[in-house]
Amino acid sequence: MRLWEEARSGWSPPGGLAPGGLSLAAMFNGSVASPDLRPPDFVPPLAAGGHVGASRFPEGVAERWLDLGFYAQPQFIVQTGYNLDSTSNFSLPPGVSLQRTRVVIHGQAHPLLQMRVEFNMSNNLDLLDAYALVPVRRWLQVQIGQFRVPFSRQELTSSTRFQFADRSLWSGGANSSSVRFIPSFDQGLMVWGWAGPRDLVEYYAGVFNGKGSNSAFNLDGFFLYAGRVAINPLGRPRALQEGAINMSQAPTLAIGLNVASQIRQVGLVTLPGQSTPTPNRITLNSFGADAFFAASGASLYGEVYFRDTQETDTTAAPSTQSLGWLLQAGYFIPVPALRNHLEVVARAQSFDPSSCYTVSAGADCGQRLPGSQSREVYRDFMFSRAYTFGLNWYQLGHGFKVQAQYTINTEHRDIVSRPVGSGVVVNDLFTLLLTGSF
Repeated sequence: MRLWEEARSGWSPPGGLAPGGLSLAAMFNGSVASPDLRPPDFVPPLAAGGHVGASRFPEGVAERWLDLGFYAQPQFIVQTGYNLDSTSNFSLPPGVSLQRTRVVIHGQAHPLLQMRVEFNMSNNLDLLDAYALVPVRRWLQVQIGQFRVPFSRQELTSSTRFQFADRSLWSGGANSSSVRFIPSFDQGLMVWGWAGPRDLVEYYAGVFNGKGSNSAFNLDGFFLYAGRVAINPLGRPRALQEGAINMSQAPTLAIGLNVASQIRQVGLVTLPGQSTPTPNRITLNSFGADAFFAASGASLYGEVYFRDTQETDTTAAPSTQSLGWLLQAGYFIPVPALRNHLEVVARAQSFDPSSCYTVSAGADCGQRLPGSQSREVYRDFMFSRAYTFGLNWYQLGHGFKVQAQYTINTEHRDIVSRPVGSGVVVNDLFTLLLTGSF
């Protein structure tokens, strides 16, 4: 919600309010509420970090403002693969948890300077967003600090605006290793903006340390380069979200292309036939594409992801290719009492992290760790496929909703040194998620 705002010099707000003032009526009728609770006619997509408050004034009038946002997502889960009597479980025990608890402070001190800070407090205090934004022009915005790497619509969409309880298998939310294959929060510099009539083109290009969030330095001297281009052939989308909630009946279409490249140097390795060690480097090249369509209460969203991984120490870590895809759909029941409230959703997704379907596919599919001993490159499972079905109830748009979903999830795991519960594991999952925000 917007705590305070001041219009530009000479502007007289409707109703005779002082330029920096707020009224109880404005607070209660939602004119300063979060865009998730009561979205205005136009909210820019802002994949780099969305607004958490809405202005009482027309667009561009508020010269200085301060927003405060908060949301929590408690959830209850039951996973069929959990065995109470086993000492080695691939599944989570049933119970209640706080999936996410976020606090956002977003303000503008000058038309050319915005600042944003976001914390997660679910398990411990984690700094997520911490950046400065210089909106030079609508087509040229410069951002520096810590924020999301511009790769994949799945990653850039706020978790409050999901149709499902979590992200894709390769994003880490839906696989039991809970490790991401795509970049998330990192420290870097990015330029982005909108161009063309009705924001036909949306672009992002950035350079990052490639070490993830809250890493003080770039220790190896290499960078992560990432970029995204989205085309909106039917006009600007009102917000970067999933589903058709709070969207007009008119068709909306957005098509995105993503690319990322990174070299990581981890230690030294002595290659066969050599007597002196050489730097051990991991090269990661990632590509992706996504499309979102919504009209008349129905929505369809699909995404594909590919990553090529190569390491100097090919003996310990042969080159692998990762491939993932998802397709999801939603439809609001067209009954007057349920329209814009009850949504039926379904999703199918698949992820092969290392070009192996089972451990018997070949010698390169055995359980191993790269020279870096990093879990970011190889997992203890091989191939996963998941089908999710659910019902969503939206009371105040994405700002207050309940999601009940069941996922049929099959994982093919490495069986080396894991005689208990190894091989093909059925990890079906029931999730009941509540989202509340202001």
